[in-house]
Amino acid sequence: MNTDLNSNPAGNAAIYGTYMVCGLCAIFILYIDLRVPLGVATGVLYIVVILISLKSSNNRFTIAIAFICTLLVWIGYLGSPQNVISMEVVYINRFLSVLAIWVTTILTLRQRDSLHQLHQERLKHLQSKKTAEIQEEKLKVLKATMYTVQDIIGNSLNNLLALKLEIEHRRTLSADSLHTLDTIIHETSQRINKLTNLEEVREKRMAGNLMGIEYDASVPDMAVCPTHDKLAKKSA
Repeated sequence: MNTDLNSNPAGNAAIYGTYMVCGLCAIFILYIDLRVPLGVATGVLYIVVILISLKSSNNRFTIAIAFICTLLVWIGYLGSPQNVISMEVVYINRFLSVLAIWVTTILTLRQRDSLHQLHQERLKHLQSKKTAEIQEEKLKVLKATMYTVQDIIGNSLNNLLALKLEIEHRRTLSADSLHTLDTIIHETSQRINKLTNLEEVREKRMAGNLMGIEYDASVPDMAVCPTHDKLAKKSA
């Protein structure tokens, strides 16, 4: 199956156009070869057909054209006017024509393969670079998220520490402190939920020049135990 053919009508038209141009060009060169004496190296002109065939992405098509051109070189030898003195010159010219055809074919195909390989390497490099950038961005967002969670939990722990001091001092919790404890739990849960349900990530600068996540500016500050300052002073 020809790898050039696809479901694109425009692409198929271009491929068939290449086939047609190669065929017409080869016939025209053969016509010239049949009209000139054997001593003229007309077969070298088949290099043009090889170069035209490179418009096709199928290497086998170019190789097939090289075989056909080689055959046409010897058809031209059989049909050209034999009015030369030295047949040795004729054979040399024909072999040089065939050599030129195959050297051109091999070099151009190798160059095209090298360019294709370089293109693939470039695509791989771009893909690797893009993947690295995505991973770096994900890591950046993860760090910002962890700093934000750490900030939320840290505030909660500070308030819970104040309640711990009250328990150690009074051996119980007042009604206001119990309300504060409920508020701390509720607001911590609320902040974590808001951070979890974000649809857009916006960074903000936090204490210590760290980057965190702006999850909701409308969330109030954590409630502070009313006896925190008094107990802290007594502990000091």
